[in-house]
Amino acid sequence: MKPHPLHKHLFSCTEVYAHLCDNLDEQLDSESCRQIKAHIAGCENCTALLDSLKKTVYLYRKCPVPKLPSRLKSEVFAVINVAKQKKKKISHR
Repeated sequence: MKPHPLHKHLFSCTEVYAHLCDNLDEQLDSESCRQIKAHIAGCENCTALLDSLKKTVYLYRKCPVPKLPSRLKSEVFAVINVAKQKKKKISHR
């Protein structure tokens, strides 16, 4: 989508994308938040992205939490722990 010729950004879309999760909380009221909301209100791309993110969060919250057998849960956490240990070893080099 092309921006309207008179459409001006105080924030770049990239900066807005970095802060979209903050915008999901309607209680935020900082100057940055007001500027981001103003940007989103005038930018079709950012509006679409925010709407998509809100829908994704809504659908995620509606999904039931799967029940894992305890054995499978233990195996998954063991794999995660092995991956963490490997990452620690690599970062200490």
